[in-house]
Amino acid sequence: MDLLSQKIERSELEQGDHIYSWRKLGYTHHGIYIGQGKIIHFVRPKNKAGGGGDMLANFKRLTTSSSGDGEKTHCSTSFCKLEKVAESGVKLSCIDCFLKKGSLCRFKYQVSREFLLAKMVAGTCTTAESDPPEEVIHRATYLYENGYVKYHQMDNNCEDFALYCKTGLWSTDKGYQGRSSQANVFHSTSKDKKHKEWGESIHRYATAIPRTFSKREDKDLGIRKDVVKVPVEQLSSFCASLK
Repeated sequence: MDLLSQKIERSELEQGDHIYSWRKLGYTHHGIYIGQGKIIHFVRPKNKAGGGGDMLANFKRLTTSSSGDGEKTHCSTSFCKLEKVAESGVKLSCIDCFLKKGSLCRFKYQVSREFLLAKMVAGTCTTAESDPPEEVIHRATYLYENGYVKYHQMDNNCEDFALYCKTGLWSTDKGYQGRSSQANVFHSTSKDKKHKEWGESIHRYATAIPRTFSKREDKDLGIRKDVVKVPVEQLSSFCASLK
């Protein structure tokens, strides 16, 4: 059943779960459930550019519509949408406001390569292993209370945030640190750029689907060789060293 849908009931939620909800045009927004109906998630700070260079316009539109708190909702929950560090983008929300009427889904860890490829849709699973719930909640809470790395559509979005909280893994690639499977589908490889320079449009269209599957596998967090474990207390200095 997980291959078709990873929807769960609220009664099935467990502390430390990486959850996501579908947004407009098929994009998923991600967060970490810390218990008591509370979710810590990462959104684009208001009035802040999210970066992204020359990435596809469609992806910009997707992340803009799903990552922010643009919809004005009235919530009676006292803690909802609180931001401990101003303009950090790390927020505490209730389940209703996180879902925005969407379905509640649980992100899967330690899936097989076969499951990863068969899943078809990015932003739902990884072969990487999750750390214990207490470590996951510690990272999410620490980043909520102390701030986080700047939002970036490709290098550091809501899925990247949740993946880091669950695994503690971060890329050492100075040119591109993105771990989000949704962003990686759009990210150009050197081979892609080569084809573009050669003007091989027909070739690119003919191989679009195979290349997408190849990226899903090659760039999956659990398979990549350019990621290391970074303690949350050292994350800020680690990221600064990559610049």
